[in-house]
Amino acid sequence: MQYYYKKTVLVSGASSGIGAAFCMGLASYGANLVLTARREDRLDALARQLRTSYECEVTVIPCDLSDPAGPETLVRSIREKSIAVDILINNAGFGFNGRFLQGSPEKYQQMMQVNMASLVMLTRLLLPDMVRRGSGGILNVSSMAGFLPIPYFGVYSATKQFVNSISWSLWKELQGTGVHVSALCPGPVDTEFVDVARVNRKKAAFRGMQTPEVVASRGLRGLAENAPLKVSRSFLRIVYLLSKWVPVRLGLAIGAVAMKK
Repeated sequence: MQYYYKKTVLVSGASSGIGAAFCMGLASYGANLVLTARREDRLDALARQLRTSYECEVTVIPCDLSDPAGPETLVRSIREKSIAVDILINNAGFGFNGRFLQGSPEKYQQMMQVNMASLVMLTRLLLPDMVRRGSGGILNVSSMAGFLPIPYFGVYSATKQFVNSISWSLWKELQGTGVHVSALCPGPVDTEFVDVARVNRKKAAFRGMQTPEVVASRGLRGLAENAPLKVSRSFLRIVYLLSKWVPVRLGLAIGAVAMKK
């Protein structure tokens, strides 16, 4: 895709899953990459693979975005290396499936920090330069869970409703600036997220679990097209339709059946 050729793209949560798939896709399009996540060993391994396969420029900057200081620390490191970020992919995130009281306060605090606060801060810190240049892009990885409140997945679905909302708002605000904004909303994806979130793999597979490569490709296409929302083509696309036409109480009942252990 010409949109990404010779652009420098920062990918958060790049060490595995959709994040790693984004990096492989971007490298194949001729982009240069800044990779960030907590696990430096995995980032280094991915960077070596990208440099060998595509001969692209790859910079590794480990960062913990569950730390409130994480976004500023990351952007400071990027600027110290004299790197200008053309495109930001806010991919870092995690969830928890279970009764609300089963999750620890610390887990919920970290989830809200990574899924919402760090996403906003990275965007706020990097967006001014994009607007000044008259070009750039922000791709926020959301979820089909962001269209309806989901019992037993409540905090995660709420954070993704936030991501959908801020993405729509920025898409409208930034029209005419040359900066694209898009939110990618996949259903179940075959990544470590499924295990970390304690989602039943058999149920997820039944609902149309997709590969990270398919999801990442759809997201990159959506940002290039400046589509405000890219919805999964999996079976769970029905959730998007339900959010528009089904009463909230019925949606809650459906969600509870789907997510309860």
